[in-house]
Amino acid sequence: MKINLIRCALAACLAASPALHASDTHQAARSPISAELMPATVLVDKAASARTLGSRATVTPSVTMYGGFELAAPATVYILVRGNSLGTLGITQGFLDRPRVRIYNAAGQDLVTDNAGRPGFNFCTGTTDQAVITYYNNRGAPASANDACIAADFGAGAFTFTVTPSTAGGITSSPSSGEVLFEITLGP
Repeated sequence: MKINLIRCALAACLAASPALHASDTHQAARSPISAELMPATVLVDKAASARTLGSRATVTPSVTMYGGFELAAPATVYILVRGNSLGTLGITQGFLDRPRVRIYNAAGQDLVTDNAGRPGFNFCTGTTDQAVITYYNNRGAPASANDACIAADFGAGAFTFTVTPSTAGGITSSPSSGEVLFEITLGP
């Protein structure tokens, strides 16, 4: 399967132009770009597209991490928000304990609720988390039970997320400030 990728680096376009020669490079800076130098559509294998995306930030009770992703087609998505495992993997000791994650669709509706019916999720311990836990264990970078993870099927569309310290239902982040790494793997 192929996807279209629109790109044209100016140097590559100038080099490809039959109107310019190596001896004319000083003229290239003064010459207007012709229609020959317009970006071209290049076919790229789908395998060249991203599969795992990540974002790292420091979260506090007054600073929320925001982010988003878009799916071109329905997919199984693994989400892992590392807090505690950043410490166990030796990345930082300034991690956020027990991060709380909320996922929203393009209309701003919460897509995931916890067992108590509250929007969002914590932890990597339930049956919907097992595929994510296994995936990261097999990669040699295991998740902590106090990280937040979920495996879910998402339709095509735009999604946003927030990561905050946990403060509800008797689950409290301690420390309540620290680094997190939001990781999303598409169609593992």
